[in-house]
Amino acid sequence: MGSFDPPAGTTDDENQTGNIMGALLNFPTEYTFSVVGKAATGEDYAEEVKKVLSTIVGENADLDLSVVPRGKKFTKVSARLTVESACMIASIYNELDAMEATVMKF
Repeated sequence: MGSFDPPAGTTDDENQTGNIMGALLNFPTEYTFSVVGKAATGEDYAEEVKKVLSTIVGENADLDLSVVPRGKKFTKVSARLTVESACMIASIYNELDAMEATVMKF
């Protein structure tokens, strides 16, 4: 098999999370999450993003956050932090997506 295949005995189908990401990255690694939220919440949205990230990676985690207004309606928040696994990346994206103000994540 190829060098990016998951270990033998591991399920490899469309229902699995992180197989491709796990094959491409060496963990732990720094990863940048970017989300766009409704600007009506402004800095509050950035604080909500920080709170969500802190609950997953811990309060003392080294978190580099940048906030950029995107017109009058939206705010982009980028957060760079150290992640331990592909499942952790998926979990963070799921939590960011669950935020009511989030309209896009990448």
